[in-house]
Amino acid sequence: MDNKYKQQEIHSFLDQHKKKGGKKNDQYCYGQLKFGDVQNKIRKISLKTFFGNPEFEIFCIRFDFEDQLIAAGCSDGTVKIFNIATGKLAFNLQGSSEGSTPTTSIRWRNDCANKVKSVVINVNSDGSIMFWQAQTGKQLHRLIEKNNQILCMDLRQDGEVFATSGKDCKIRIYDDEKKEIIHTFDSADYNQIGHLNRVFALKFLEEFPTTLLSCGWDGNLVIWDLRDKRSVGSIQGPHVSGDSIDFRNGQILTGSYRTNNQLQLWDFGKRSLIKNIQWDDKDSDNSYIYSCQFSKINGDTILAGSCGKQEEYIVLIMGINQTNLHLEVEKEWSTFVN
Repeated sequence: MDNKYKQQEIHSFLDQHKKKGGKKNDQYCYGQLKFGDVQNKIRKISLKTFFGNPEFEIFCIRFDFEDQLIAAGCSDGTVKIFNIATGKLAFNLQGSSEGSTPTTSIRWRNDCANKVKSVVINVNSDGSIMFWQAQTGKQLHRLIEKNNQILCMDLRQDGEVFATSGKDCKIRIYDDEKKEIIHTFDSADYNQIGHLNRVFALKFLEEFPTTLLSCGWDGNLVIWDLRDKRSVGSIQGPHVSGDSIDFRNGQILTGSYRTNNQLQLWDFGKRSLIKNIQWDDKDSDNSYIYSCQFSKINGDTILAGSCGKQEEYIVLIMGINQTNLHLEVEKEWSTFVN
């Protein structure tokens, strides 16, 4: 691990605000977006006032590929696009078709030849899939999955295919250009691998473009082959309740809500657990990991975020080979997940 990570494994960007009419020690984070320089432990921008209603919460967030724009999906169904250089809100997009259901997942599409640039895609719990041109705020397309709550999506690196899943436990594969479903992986039955409960995380593998991972509440991580249109295996164990799955160098990282607030590292080839990664959290039995990711620069470094029983949020940056590392941030949610 690089020296810059050895000196301080965990960084926080804490900012306290008194709740109006509340007690002296009350804090709140609703309607606030904070990000910063992790290496230098500096909180660079705190955006608090653009939400209108202070009770709206951020459900998902993504930097674009050039780190120039941020897309934040909110509990009221809106998507906020920010300019990082100015720290100002560029567009307030109505991310859900009904205007009140949460935006549950966001992805940016890689700029490709013969395609519109700076496209952000969001999915919502009303079953809608929205495509936007982030530089203009123009809605490009809207799709609807009837009778389904979409809880997650992922976009393949080449931008040609994306996948969605959610409450009905099915995995739908879309052709991005035609905006049509090209295949559906059904839920599990007596002779078929699949999911039996809500799916909260999807991940296309950059190293294996025809492979998709999915996991959720049922404790089953399924490996799908898009070329053969079938499951090629599964891993029993990960209970996932958020966008908490990543892949790097043959290893799968998951965050679980049923393993005492642990991150888990899995061997993709052997389909087996490598190790549990846990930090020393006194309330670990009552907290849930909602997001985790490998660092894009340092493969030994992990970013994760979780929520405790009293809405106390934990943000941690830690090494894979380190244990007993934790940071308690009272009622604050900060994220740096790309």
